[in-house]
Amino acid sequence: MIKNLFTAIFTAIWKYFDVICFLGSIGLAVWAFFLLSFIAGLFSVAVSLVVIGYLSEKIASLQ
Repeated sequence: MIKNLFTAIFTAIWKYFDVICFLGSIGLAVWAFFLLSFIAGLFSVAVSLVVIGYLSEKIASLQ
């Protein structure tokens, strides 16, 4: 029973692992830009939102 639970959780995480890594890397990049300066941080938030919006539209058009 526990093995089936772990298998189901691992399968669900593995299915979206690349998306989780992508969003994590964008989050860390934004954090790094905020450590540089506030203006650079705001600019990086804008760029990351544009990239995420573009990729979500590309994914939606594939389905």
